[in-house]
Amino acid sequence: MITENQDYNLYHGFFEHFSKAGIAGVSPSDPLLLELDKFMEMNNQLFYISDVILMDILYVSKSITTMFGIEPEKVTQGFFITTTHPEDFNRHHLARTNLVSMADELYILKKGQRITSLNVRARKPDGSYFNALYQANLFYSKAPYESVFLILVLTDISQVDYIHKSSHFYCGDDSRMFRFPDDTLLMEGNIFTPTEFEIIKLIDQGLSTNEIAEKVFRSPYTINTHRTNIIKKSGKSTIADVIRHLKDKGLL
Repeated sequence: MITENQDYNLYHGFFEHFSKAGIAGVSPSDPLLLELDKFMEMNNQLFYISDVILMDILYVSKSITTMFGIEPEKVTQGFFITTTHPEDFNRHHLARTNLVSMADELYILKKGQRITSLNVRARKPDGSYFNALYQANLFYSKAPYESVFLILVLTDISQVDYIHKSSHFYCGDDSRMFRFPDDTLLMEGNIFTPTEFEIIKLIDQGLSTNEIAEKVFRSPYTINTHRTNIIKKSGKSTIADVIRHLKDKGLL
């Protein structure tokens, strides 16, 4: 019996099962694929597999048609970032850039695995947006040939209310983070509101309190209140420490 809380071994199983044929000849009636389709339909998910080094898409699940209104064979590299809400674009672009860098690192090392995930708003076929969780599992493999492969799982998490108040982000090598999203996973990452995060970015750019106030249409008093709240929320001593921590996490 499939439950939404199980890990993502089904996705790894798919890759291992079909990698012998170079992820070719995937039959819609294959028991493993039928099980995956059922799992994804139940959890509002899609997945795709790509070769990050060669920038080659190897497989896209049919559920992408329901979620994005595009046929699997028409998906190209960079498709997902083109559907990202303008306010979330920079975060998504940064995560994508980091992913490519991590793939290059794994290829040089000839071993290893990295997990990275974030939430952004993604555009539906009707032009509205839903809250999407992107979970990427990068790993070096010699099968079906030597490269760094990506298993990307996208989940519609629109039903999770609190995620709108902060931004989830994870980047590391803990394979336990590649699992169906629960409260613990989704609270990992950026704890700041969009306004607080925007102020942090402007501080990092060297803007003064008065300049930030003019740019975000708030009073200097309000900006200073945000600065105080940011430091309290982060547990850091200074804004500089907050910025350094966010950069170390790949959030800024």
